[in-house]
Amino acid sequence: MSASISDGSSQDLPELATCGGQPVPAPVQEGWETLLTLPSSVLQAFAEVLMASVAEVDEEALGQAVAELSGRHGLDVDAVVRAIQACQFLLRQAAVLDLDAATFASDLQQLSGEQTGPLRLLLARYGPMKAQIRERLLLQTLMDHGKVLVGLDWRVDRVSASNRLNGPASDVVLLTLELQSTAGPERVSIQLPNRSLNLLREFCAQFSPQGRG
Repeated sequence: MSASISDGSSQDLPELATCGGQPVPAPVQEGWETLLTLPSSVLQAFAEVLMASVAEVDEEALGQAVAELSGRHGLDVDAVVRAIQACQFLLRQAAVLDLDAATFASDLQQLSGEQTGPLRLLLARYGPMKAQIRERLLLQTLMDHGKVLVGLDWRVDRVSASNRLNGPASDVVLLTLELQSTAGPERVSIQLPNRSLNLLREFCAQFSPQGRG
């Protein structure tokens, strides 16, 4: 469910900080107007689906959530999709520009007039959704230039003997790195004896508050 929306006609459309001072794209205006027509009793459920869309959950699962929301409240599926896409666009653009809540609220007020339900809906969740979008955009920026560490798993093994040596046993950390790139996910396992662990500790210490001080 993409937030990419063509500009459309700019005639009589409000100029928003969210759009860099340019008129809001006509499809976004239309999608927001669709949101304004939704019953207030639907807005909480709509917000839950919207937050799932911002989190980029599985497209099939998101489509099912939209269908369930529409069916439960007797709404047109296409209308709900248009409203979600309008919100996605506004949230993403505001996050890209790092707009504060007051500026974003001013833009939404221009779109909403006296109907404040959808405005309050987005503003109440703007902080966490903005942070989530910016984090994802940063990850995508880093992935443009290589692999990014996004997770790890570990365990401790004891090596007591091999064809090269016998006891005493030594602890070894097996660390599996979860990497993400434009080519997709990848897992790489490395082994860390005490010397390697000390190197890793020294590296991490450079980025602790004490190390930076």
